[in-house]
Amino acid sequence: MRLLLIGCVGLALITPSVSPAGLTRAPEPAVTARTLAILEEAEPDLKVWVYFTDKNILSSADYEARIDQVAAGFAPHARDRRRRAMGSDLADFRDIPVHAPYVRELAACGARIVHESRWLNAVSVRAPRTVLRAIADLPFVCRLVPVGRGRSIRPRTSPGQPPMIRERYDYGPSHDQLEEIGVIDAHDSGLSGAGVVVAMMDTGYNWEHPAFADVVAEGRILAQWDVINDDGETQDEPGDPEFQHAHGTMCWSLVGGFEEGELIGAAYGASFLLAKTEDTSDETPIEEDHWVAAMEWADGLGADIISSSLAYILWYQYSDMDGDTAVTTIAADVAASRGIVVCTAAGNYGTQDWYYIGAPADGDSVIAVGATRPDGELWDDSSHGPTYDGRIKPEVVARGDNNYCAIPWGFGHGDPAWYHQTSGTSVSTPLVAGAAALILEAHPSWSAMMVREALMLTADNAHDPNNDRGWGRIDVMAALDHFPPSAVALASDGVLQLAASPNPARGEGGVTFALPGGRGWLALFTSEGRCVRRHQPPIDARTWFWDGRDQEGRPLGAGVYLARWQAGLKWGAARVVLHR
Repeated sequence: MRLLLIGCVGLALITPSVSPAGLTRAPEPAVTARTLAILEEAEPDLKVWVYFTDKNILSSADYEARIDQVAAGFAPHARDRRRRAMGSDLADFRDIPVHAPYVRELAACGARIVHESRWLNAVSVRAPRTVLRAIADLPFVCRLVPVGRGRSIRPRTSPGQPPMIRERYDYGPSHDQLEEIGVIDAHDSGLSGAGVVVAMMDTGYNWEHPAFADVVAEGRILAQWDVINDDGETQDEPGDPEFQHAHGTMCWSLVGGFEEGELIGAAYGASFLLAKTEDTSDETPIEEDHWVAAMEWADGLGADIISSSLAYILWYQYSDMDGDTAVTTIAADVAASRGIVVCTAAGNYGTQDWYYIGAPADGDSVIAVGATRPDGELWDDSSHGPTYDGRIKPEVVARGDNNYCAIPWGFGHGDPAWYHQTSGTSVSTPLVAGAAALILEAHPSWSAMMVREALMLTADNAHDPNNDRGWGRIDVMAALDHFPPSAVALASDGVLQLAASPNPARGEGGVTFALPGGRGWLALFTSEGRCVRRHQPPIDARTWFWDGRDQEGRPLGAGVYLARWQAGLKWGAARVVLHR
């Protein structure tokens, strides 16, 4: 049976498929009336969401055909990720595009269409008040809602650099912010985020910066989209405010930068999707429809992880931080249901009247990230929980005090430079996103929720989570060794989830595999595809210990090995990192 996601909340509202007659929302005139009242006192070009009542699905056969058509259009990496999260049904009602004739009718009324959202079944428009009143009376319109606004969690710049420290790589001043969360040990184990796709959503990106020379030369920028200007250039362009791409450059460098002696990002070997979602001219706030459009774009291209350093509070009240109300929160939870790890900044409101997290950090399926000082204590401005409905926030924390990151030449202080120190949950979030990439590299079969669970339950405050530091400062090596209960579950399409612990592992300590059960074979291969060990456990065995040796008992060298379980037509795979 296919799954259908209806309603406007997160994962809790995944319900069984229903008849086409049930794929309709009743009009909500009271919501629309409130919006029209706001418009009477707002600027005339206020942007508005127009939600539709349906997607014009007329029969069960039509619904099935539309779902199959949508699923066929996903990139291969997106299909693999969705299969891990959703089983054999790669798409549901949320993924069907909005009904095009409805959009055309809005345009015929005089509205300028800005973005379409299939997940929300809505479009954002700009239109005069008279046009919006006419649109409100159309029979297929559910409600009108103002497009929310927010701001990137702007970091604060600080002079100076910490001392250089030598490791396997020369991390330069970026050493401590990585060592505190176990990333350097993960790098020493051979992990870099390779094969993982991270989507950045920010102001733009100075990808000609020396920190990104490797990612550019190796073709690991998979796609770019300037959502504001609807083009493929995410660096500053003519007409952009000076240094618009500064904030995004800082955040991206903490995930994917690599210049020895200066800065190394947490997942320097990952691949990237770059979305430019914020216009910084005249302090224009981010508009949430740009963010939602970028999220849906990244999903279709196969993003494994989203890193987003912004918060939405304009048009919202604290009572809206309930996980079910803000548009970005809804979209973030939908993304998580499709297998994307969503890392989002908690906010920098801890010393302000707002005090609490902003959307989408209130989502029930996201990883909201707070900021700490080097000693692990909470950075003063880091936003607090709980959500309005009483859930603990943030999920985890990482350093957000004087983080060392890349900046465009000459930005932020007097002397031109390529690097600087900044503070905020803006710069703690990409560290956690990079950590998530390392976990997915080591455990490619893990779902987004398994990654989230591993980071939370192995953090340093997991025994007593609170609304300041959440479950605490993350520990990548402990998270890699975590065994989520669902790690050996059987997916509906016959793909088995094979788990290995500890991972990374030291050769002399060995690795224990959690076996799916049944008669099968476990084989281990080098990264070049050479089989080095083959074993058939007893049929009732639930674990098998590998001592890091080949079939002849010789110790194998450090590196990345692929373990594959085969039982009839069912199979599973896990990547194992061995170091000495």
